[in-house]
Amino acid sequence: MEPQLIMDQVFKCPVCGNETLQAKDYVYETSTDKLLLSYWSCTTCHFTYRDVKPYETKTPIELSLSVENDDDLSSIVYRSAFCTVNIPELGVEILPGSSYQGTVTTVRGLLEILVDNVGYFCKGNKCNKIKDAMDGKITFTLILKDPSGTSFIKNDKVNVTRPLYPSQ
Repeated sequence: MEPQLIMDQVFKCPVCGNETLQAKDYVYETSTDKLLLSYWSCTTCHFTYRDVKPYETKTPIELSLSVENDDDLSSIVYRSAFCTVNIPELGVEILPGSSYQGTVTTVRGLLEILVDNVGYFCKGNKCNKIKDAMDGKITFTLILKDPSGTSFIKNDKVNVTRPLYPSQ
């Protein structure tokens, strides 16, 4: 199914101040739920904003996948803007923040994004370990904890639980 355009408007650009920010939002229906895809671009200064968010919130969810082979590494992952990512075997924890955006990628792509973002900040052989995991040399567990309940991993081996989150 193709994304459905739900908003197409022009706004004042937060960078250059001109009324040239073309804002388009789409709803995209996946096999499990709906996503809000945003693409906003200024025709004057070329400021661009892209985001993927859940269209509807659901019950909090925790997903875990034991990544053991290339098929697992190729599994599609949607990580919402509210989702915490844990990979205990690699010593990785990614917490959501104010500039955190939703992402659609693969398990391998998630690791590539991690390496790209931490770059030279890796201590010891942590980046080498992550790269080995990307190459399928290390098995690991990918855990997504999402209070919005909208993240998913497309793989039949995924273990899904609905943990209780404390009220915020």
